[in-house]
Amino acid sequence: MTRFLKSKYGFFVHYVWGGSPDKRFTIDKEGGVPQSFDEFARAFDAEGFASDLSRWGVEYVILTAWHYNINPLFPSETMKKWGLDGHRCERDVLGDVIQACKAKGIPVMLYTHPRDGHDLNLEDQIKTGWGGPNGTDPDWSKFDRKKWNDFTNDLYRELIVRYGDDIIGIFSDEGSAAGDSWRVIDYPRLRRTVKSLQPDLVMEQNWYGTVYSLDIGCKEYAHWGEFANRDGNAWPAWRMPVGTIFTPAWWASKPAGERATYFSAEDMFRYSVLQAGANHEGSGIQWAAGNYAGGGWETGVAEVMDQMAAWMKPIAPSIKTTYASLSWPTAQGTRIPDLKWGGVATRSTDDSREYIHILTPPTGGERTVKLPPPVDGRRFSGALLLSNRKTAGLEQDAEGVRITLPDGESWNPLHTVFVLKVAEDSPVQNIAQWKAFRGSSFPDPGPQGGSAWPFAAVDGDPATAWRSRSSGTMEGNEAQPDDRTPSGRIDLGQVAEITHLEVLGDVGESVVVELAEEADSEPSLLIDVPHEGGRPKLEILKATYGTDAAEVDVTQYLKDAVSSGASPVMATNALAGQDPAPGQVKRLRVEIRVNGVHEVRVTPENSLFEVSKPSLVRLSVKEGTLARYVRIRRTRAGEPMILHELRVFGRFR
Repeated sequence: MTRFLKSKYGFFVHYVWGGSPDKRFTIDKEGGVPQSFDEFARAFDAEGFASDLSRWGVEYVILTAWHYNINPLFPSETMKKWGLDGHRCERDVLGDVIQACKAKGIPVMLYTHPRDGHDLNLEDQIKTGWGGPNGTDPDWSKFDRKKWNDFTNDLYRELIVRYGDDIIGIFSDEGSAAGDSWRVIDYPRLRRTVKSLQPDLVMEQNWYGTVYSLDIGCKEYAHWGEFANRDGNAWPAWRMPVGTIFTPAWWASKPAGERATYFSAEDMFRYSVLQAGANHEGSGIQWAAGNYAGGGWETGVAEVMDQMAAWMKPIAPSIKTTYASLSWPTAQGTRIPDLKWGGVATRSTDDSREYIHILTPPTGGERTVKLPPPVDGRRFSGALLLSNRKTAGLEQDAEGVRITLPDGESWNPLHTVFVLKVAEDSPVQNIAQWKAFRGSSFPDPGPQGGSAWPFAAVDGDPATAWRSRSSGTMEGNEAQPDDRTPSGRIDLGQVAEITHLEVLGDVGESVVVELAEEADSEPSLLIDVPHEGGRPKLEILKATYGTDAAEVDVTQYLKDAVSSGASPVMATNALAGQDPAPGQVKRLRVEIRVNGVHEVRVTPENSLFEVSKPSLVRLSVKEGTLARYVRIRRTRAGEPMILHELRVFGRFR
């Protein structure tokens, strides 16, 4: 998780055997298709593949484990067990690729598809519980959900046992643009299968409104939405990762000699910079293209990636292994033309440097770029031009920060990068924000639920919260494991000197915070978290959104918010999923019972409704305390823990 959050520049590759030569997915350079699955598997050039990725300077790669027709790229015992011998290959393609990439220092994430039964033949559909011939969804009258999930979890379990020590995560395809794959997949069970074997693996999914019980979404494009426009100025940045093809398909589909690239290297490079400045949830951009059977890439792919690598190399420290800036955050949805001061900011993982990327420089001969004051109050003591380390002019006052090009230098037409050194007397920051947080459990969200990642405890948003699972929780007809002694752990990424901590939330009684320098070492400091009385007994009776003449019942939404620990809630049309009174000022009206007292609260449109105000506790630590890992836990059985934010203030060594 920690490495995933630092990554900003990746590559996504589909290598897909269709089940027979007439089902054409990945082709060879001549446009042909291997005659068998084994021939297809043997054709993968793992060493050449890893060498290309290394030359392009990508930080990670996502590669198919299985896709169409469920043909795993390894000799799967699960497929044999379930009677699907025709879906097995003898070569361990994944193992060869993982080892080749590991030798080049490139982490691998494996793409999987948990609901691709519609591509199986009738016999195989019956064997696995899918039921029979149908469309994207099963024939619900024949679908055996438990059997299908038994099969799916067997395959995932085999995958993690084989490769879990050598990969950083699992990408699980949504498979339904309606965002309703929970009807097919038991996502809580799938998560338990993966996390019980490798709890630190990231579970990612292309995002269509929900990620179920996975960790994080990925905004997917394939020449649709904003990426239907080939002008990079139209592409918006996202907090989550972005994955998009820049070729005709996700896999190699054009024979050599036919130009296959849709976007220019310039636009792709500049968007990679923009996305690095907005991406808080890790992995930045995933540019996607498929390799040929037999090795190599469609015409134009290598040229574009080589060009981006050349531009990236001199400024790589400002993109790769960075976090999005806290001083000048870039909002989700921002496009390059929207940038108010012409650029975006990233920061080094030790918080000692801020990188200022000027994508739209000043005009009219102006040599100074003017930034607003940093929102976190940070101060800076010097500036350099990253490409050649020349000293740049720096002024900072209440009006903001002004950076001036060194003498003899001019604005780069692609983008100019300045490095700002953080001053030693700069205020201490919350160094836990947007870092990896692992919770002991969480209540599995329903079909409309958002991200289940405990990341909510460190996302800088007090309105979101990580909530441990309560006793007696059911998912469908299956009881979920109790979590009576919940805990959560932050990995700061490196050792820091801690000055103090803040706990925002309703964490309950018998809770301590532990600090340690090593993951498995005894804590160097243990702090009791004070608890002021019991939680208020709060019940949502009725909630409506709209006007007196036109309103929508949003009671369940508010009840879910209370259950999940979310507070406050914004009174907008998103509550109702529609605008109940277009052109009119609306309000959220909530009938609530708190400790037996009935109340009615009315919140105007676009204002915050405070469900319940979480408590804030400040914890002091002795001077010189060092820690990388910060753990909060309940020492004896009790109620669920609701943690809006666990803030850790300090400086990295």
